[in-house]
Amino acid sequence: MRRIVVLLTVWILGVTMAAGCGDHDESGGPSGTLPDGPIVIGMAIARSGFAAPYDLGPARGAELAVADLNAHGGVLGHQLELKYGDTKSDRALGTTVGLDLLSHGAKVMVVTCDFDLGSPAAIASTSKKVVAVSPCAGSSQFDVPTLGPLAYSMGTKSAAGAMNVAQFAYDKGYRKAFLWLDPSITHTKETCAAFESQFGAQPQAKVVGTETIQQNDASFAGQVARLRESGADVLELCSYNPGAATALRQLRAAGVDIPVVSNISMDGNYWLQSVPNLKNFYYDAFGSLYGGDPRADVNEFFTRYQAKFGEPAVTSYALTGYATIQMIAKAIETAHTTDGAALAKAIDGLGSYETIAGPVGFSATQHIVTDRPAVIMGVDGGRISPVAMYAGGRKIVKG
Repeated sequence: MRRIVVLLTVWILGVTMAAGCGDHDESGGPSGTLPDGPIVIGMAIARSGFAAPYDLGPARGAELAVADLNAHGGVLGHQLELKYGDTKSDRALGTTVGLDLLSHGAKVMVVTCDFDLGSPAAIASTSKKVVAVSPCAGSSQFDVPTLGPLAYSMGTKSAAGAMNVAQFAYDKGYRKAFLWLDPSITHTKETCAAFESQFGAQPQAKVVGTETIQQNDASFAGQVARLRESGADVLELCSYNPGAATALRQLRAAGVDIPVVSNISMDGNYWLQSVPNLKNFYYDAFGSLYGGDPRADVNEFFTRYQAKFGEPAVTSYALTGYATIQMIAKAIETAHTTDGAALAKAIDGLGSYETIAGPVGFSATQHIVTDRPAVIMGVDGGRISPVAMYAGGRKIVKG
């Protein structure tokens, strides 16, 4: 605990000290433009509905980062302030919420951890020349070609996460994979495609079948039967909750106990009670919520999170919420303004920037994290623990 406080203090003081020098031009006036009073960061996220568990952690992580910064003078002498709007997990509300926050002074926008749900608020913001950041959207569409030069994601690209999971499955000795694809969001489609490519490229490995599943499916009997017939020794579940938990429950109830690998959407234990005594289940995460992460700072962060909010983090996405504020603050410090174009230029120029969630780096043409270390989490009898760490499709730490 003491180590993370010291590290955060050193980093924060670096920003605060920078506020005392270099923030004026030679004429003695301020260089760039910052608003009078606090710098408002809009939070156009899901505070209710099915996406709320994914957005809660990043929001609280952001609150921790803002508190740390403000305790040491803010950014360039300005306090940071978060203002919330609830999209209610409804894509149609994203634009309305985003525009409302802009009307209340938001100078940067944080949006939901998903392209489909977060892009409306992002577009509303960037259309007004305001930078928008998703703490953890993984879709490749959350990038410059689709959303333009003012939108960013601090999430790991879906394909990069799937490559790590596919290599983990292969390293475990599995050679015949079956895919269950939920096509309802871009992230899951890209996850299955990347898993198939990475796994199928390994010696003696192949994908032996694919089935489509839907969030509202009440029965998976047909998919289970075809999985049995395939002879697969591992199932890749490209879905998210609540549908993914329903599919897992029916799979295990049918007596199929082959290992299942999945994606970062399954992070957290809030859904585990619906699949009693689940085992042989694996997914990638930004870090371990349950201790045992190979990085001491990550373990200390989640201890601090629980002390602050009186309960454990729901997902490891809290790390990217903190990291998002780190990145925004550093960019404002560099640009001396919240003007969208200048702030984006500063972000693109940060290079490989170290955050609590690992290194991130952007360029003028790439605004999503293409690679960072991922912890592979294993579920055994309802207990979750880290089993390995991968980056770039290769193992870097054994659990």
